[in-house]
Amino acid sequence: MCQSMDISPVESGYQHNDSVMGILKLILLNLGIPEELIRENTLLHKDLQLDSVEVVEIALGLKRTLGVNVKLESRQDMTLSQVCNTVQEAIAQNITNHVKPTD
Repeated sequence: MCQSMDISPVESGYQHNDSVMGILKLILLNLGIPEELIRENTLLHKDLQLDSVEVVEIALGLKRTLGVNVKLESRQDMTLSQVCNTVQEAIAQNITNHVKPTD
């Protein structure tokens, strides 16, 4: 099921207005996941039957596309909505970390 992922923000059409879910959906489609299985309440392991390698591929795809590090390899199965929330929190943290205090 695992396929090579080479998604760049330009290739994915990513812009600030694009949703994290759209990017996640593109990554899952590249992994060979049927589009009809990709919903906000879909679980990575239980519903999509993803193994740990595929979950790491998703994290790497998110890093390549959005520039954020997220850990998705937890014991708790995550819905796609929870993955999106984790990514959005990581994006917000990256923005916060890049703000320099003024004197």
